[in-house]
Amino acid sequence: MLIFIGDVHGEFKDLATKLVRSNVRESSFIQVGDFGVGFRKKEVESNELDVLNSVLIAGNNHLCVIRGNHDNPKYFRTSSGYSNITFFEDYTVFEIEGQTILLAGGAISIDRMVRILDVSYWRGEAFRYDEPLLKRRVNGVNKIDIVVTHNAPMEFWPTEFNRLVLGYALRDGTLLEELRKERYRHTQLMNFLIRNKLKPKHWYYGHYHTRNDARYKGIRYRALDCLEMFEHAGQKNILL
Repeated sequence: MLIFIGDVHGEFKDLATKLVRSNVRESSFIQVGDFGVGFRKKEVESNELDVLNSVLIAGNNHLCVIRGNHDNPKYFRTSSGYSNITFFEDYTVFEIEGQTILLAGGAISIDRMVRILDVSYWRGEAFRYDEPLLKRRVNGVNKIDIVVTHNAPMEFWPTEFNRLVLGYALRDGTLLEELRKERYRHTQLMNFLIRNKLKPKHWYYGHYHTRNDARYKGIRYRALDCLEMFEHAGQKNILL
């Protein structure tokens, strides 16, 4: 099976417990960013990831992770060091469970003004629309079935700022404009794929900590809630 997982935010124990309870085996998981790596002491984080990796091994499952805004970007430039957990760099295209998938992470932290640089907030966290790199990665690719990002195109839900965002914007004068531009950069990614006859059938993302499922221009998109596990083929949740 191919299963998508919402934001984890460092709750690796909870994710491991949920995997055990689900009894899913022989499957591939893709986590949509804000995995939560880089926030805690290395020893504590390593111990919890060791447990999570052991649970994945026991079920013969593999976990693929893209970066969110609450992830240290350095984790996505080197090997994870875990046999059954892979951190993917932006604009990775690969085939898994019969699906061709494009991964592109990153987002802006709305609370960046109250975070600590290089401790709980990192420069370069935002999504980058890199068309030259995208062209190289899709060169020779005949189809993209699924796109996975942390944030989403501006046409996808939500299309308005909520009170939480507006509250942070009171102390961060450029936040709203930067957020608009970031959503538009995701739209550029979508439009590139459509123009080049690579329009995906499905698009998964997280970031907004709630569920939403709809269609836009024939693309079925789904926003995943925190620690939500969603099975792709059956289009259903696991362990509601």
